Amino acid sequence: MNFLSLIPCHRRPDRTIHIKGKPMPLCARCTAIYASYILLPLFYFAPKNLFTLGLSIFLQLPMLIDGLTQRWGLRESNNVLRVITGILSGIGQCLFIWFMSYMIIQILK
Repeated sequence: MNFLSLIPCHRRPDRTIHIKGKPMPLCARCTAIYASYILLPLFYFAPKNLFTLGLSIFLQLPMLIDGLTQRWGLRESNNVLRVITGILSGIGQCLFIWFMSYMIIQILK
């Protein structure tokens, strides 16, 4: 068993990015979400008023809308849209983690 098999992802081949004909180990959206986690340390240098709970939740909406409209059969998404919504969601998750960490530190002071 390799490390990537432990990462939660549905790994559907039709929703996977292929590079030179070889599929990535994760789907397009999960690849974008997990890749955007790399940005988390950079938030330390950003203005503190940028981090709000509302913004972190708002950045989840595009992925939620994309996923639900696919699930309900209203339309079919594509990998470009999945990557964009994945990046927004990942950044939103980073903002949420940073916001909650900052709040916990403020409470403990």
